[in-house]
Amino acid sequence: MQKKWLMDEWRNAKENGISLDVGGVSYDDRTPQELWQVMQRGNYMLDYEADPAGKIVALHFDRVEPSKNRRK
Repeated sequence: MQKKWLMDEWRNAKENGISLDVGGVSYDDRTPQELWQVMQRGNYMLDYEADPAGKIVALHFDRVEPSKNRRK
């Protein structure tokens, strides 16, 4: 299920001319399989960037680390 969601995001970005990067590295010219492979190497958070009119212009996948001070 997670792979379908990611592939849908990638496809939508391509169809709408939205740039996509992972950790600051452009994935605009990469395949969805390459995106899926890198996403398997850690935990990532998706951030949508919008222009002043609110139109989404970029997708940023940023790696996140688990908190060391988790409350129980």
